[in-house]
Amino acid sequence: MEWILGIDGGGTKTTGCPGDLTGKVYGRVERGASNYHVVGVDRFKAVIEEIITEAEGAFGLSRSELRLISLGLAGVDRPRDREVIMAALADLGLGCQFIINNDAQIALAAGTGAVQGIVLIAGTGSIAYGVNASGQSFRAGGWGHLISDEGSGYDIGRQGLFRGIKAWEGRERPSILFERIMAHLKVSNMDELISAVYSPTASKAFIASLAEVVTTAAREGDPLAGEILRDAADGLAGLVESVLARGFSGNGPVPVCGYGSLLRNCETIRKRIINHFSQRISFILPDEEPVIGALRIGVDFLKAE
Repeated sequence: MEWILGIDGGGTKTTGCPGDLTGKVYGRVERGASNYHVVGVDRFKAVIEEIITEAEGAFGLSRSELRLISLGLAGVDRPRDREVIMAALADLGLGCQFIINNDAQIALAAGTGAVQGIVLIAGTGSIAYGVNASGQSFRAGGWGHLISDEGSGYDIGRQGLFRGIKAWEGRERPSILFERIMAHLKVSNMDELISAVYSPTASKAFIASLAEVVTTAAREGDPLAGEILRDAADGLAGLVESVLARGFSGNGPVPVCGYGSLLRNCETIRKRIINHFSQRISFILPDEEPVIGALRIGVDFLKAE
């Protein structure tokens, strides 16, 4: 029985969905991060291998009948990235075809049911990506935490640290952020905090996890935390605004589907983005995971052969 595998690989987790050649989903498998910029090529290969192995055991499938793997991967935007990933997949010795897309492309396919409209992702990183009626694609952001990823979990977590420490030093308005971050990290003084933050094992996901501390503090009325969330929402709205301005000039609201824990779980951010655009967009929180978009793209690819 031939089958295909959709993969959604990010900086925090990787989801795999095996399905038949019509797109019927057999189930779901989840592993850790697979962004090779974060975890390395060897770990990327290990994650893909683990997902295939579990899919075989859980759903009675055989890798000898695996026809196609359709991947949507964070951090795969340049030709060199694709070369690295294709070489890594070749090392697995699978006799199937591969499709490699950015994670935003599969999210758009899942969220709108077709590759048209705009997707905004705000998880560990952030990106806006859109395809208009003419098939032209546009993106804003998603260039990594050093030069981009505004409004992301990493950005909010870092701002919580940065501005929380400033408040503790008396250089910001009073805030509970510093003490809440200390409690979250289970440290009792600044020396321990610095050791935790600058530890070689402190990943992007580690910093991004502090976004939850900021959102909780904001819900409790902390003004500094609230300001950080408003700034994050404005940054995310700016990404969508950039894609809208360059690619969507027609009448009527443009569908914008939102993915990532921040958009799903933080009402403050979500409402501020929607209010920014008034009637220019139709905002959707999709029920389907981005990995379903990877599966759909794979099915369409095989139909077109």
